[in-house]
Amino acid sequence: MLKRILSLTVILGILLCCAALPAQARTYTPPRLVGDVDGDQNVDVIDATFLQRHLAGIAIPFEFDESAADADENGTADVIDVTHLQRWLIDLDQQLNISQPVYIWGDRSTMSPYEGEGSQDLIITRICMDHFFAVPYLPLPVMYRINGSISDHWCVGDHVTCTFNNTYADDYDRIEGDLLTIDESDFVPDPDVDYKPVIYLYPEQETQVNVTLDLNGEWLTSYPAYENGWTVTAAPDGTLTDDSGRTYPYLFWEARLNADYDLSKGFCVRGEDTESFLQEKLAVLGLSESEIADFTGFWLGFMERNPYNVITFQTDAYTEAAKLHITPQPDTVIRVFMAWYASDEAVDIPAQELTSAQRSGFTAVEWGGRMVR
Repeated sequence: MLKRILSLTVILGILLCCAALPAQARTYTPPRLVGDVDGDQNVDVIDATFLQRHLAGIAIPFEFDESAADADENGTADVIDVTHLQRWLIDLDQQLNISQPVYIWGDRSTMSPYEGEGSQDLIITRICMDHFFAVPYLPLPVMYRINGSISDHWCVGDHVTCTFNNTYADDYDRIEGDLLTIDESDFVPDPDVDYKPVIYLYPEQETQVNVTLDLNGEWLTSYPAYENGWTVTAAPDGTLTDDSGRTYPYLFWEARLNADYDLSKGFCVRGEDTESFLQEKLAVLGLSESEIADFTGFWLGFMERNPYNVITFQTDAYTEAAKLHITPQPDTVIRVFMAWYASDEAVDIPAQELTSAQRSGFTAVEWGGRMVR
């Protein structure tokens, strides 16, 4: 669970930082880390010392970044943050997000108000002392900040239904509201829907890329809007920028495909073992740590409480129903699609042989899935 939490929050932190960049800033720089006062991409005792010096009015040899020094993410860097850093360094305080990417967030004066109360099915991605961050199940890569503390019952990766008011939004798909209620979500995937195929593009240098899909089935949604294809400028770190300067972490689509998925071979996995199973197999199939975090962040909440899950990874049945065309042509294309169903008892199924994927050159990666029963 800890590895899932860390990997999920890392990729979503990077996603949010990228979304907050101005349109012309396409050169990738690593995000600042919570607690990394001196900006060396490492949190250590030197950071606590520099913070103490700054608070005492002693000059430090770099520009002070309060967002990185704010260890408890309450909006202010103070002596309490020094204590948090010291406790974290000796493993006494593991409840904060120290060493994880700083989340870039504006204030409400730069956001536009929404009228009325909001209600949304969300996946929790980060928990702070007096607020938490979450993303919706479907369909957009929007980030929510919900103000209000939540109990220790909830953790990163939980699927919840939240109601909130005093809602504001900005032009970077960031939405903020004040928490009213939080409950476990009863959302269940539709077995007729192929969920969240997302496409990542990693050229070796900044490149304009065109992507099209030939689908045997019914389009449901896409983001950004699919208008006879997508044309974006892709950076080596995966950031995608459209003609208006808006940035995206991936291309997103959903559909009802006319595909006859092959369930004759696969894996029967206990619910509590699903996370470790997916991490292992997705790595074999070629997904990176951050892509695995995206995948498990979406699917695991539907799977880990089942007695068993029968899992298969589709090849021709999927790729023939959703033909992907990318120009210029990537050197490596990795398409991972999981078809699965829950079972109350163990299912005897022949093991599926998986082919290991290796990345080289311009790499395109896609993942998606369907709950088939």
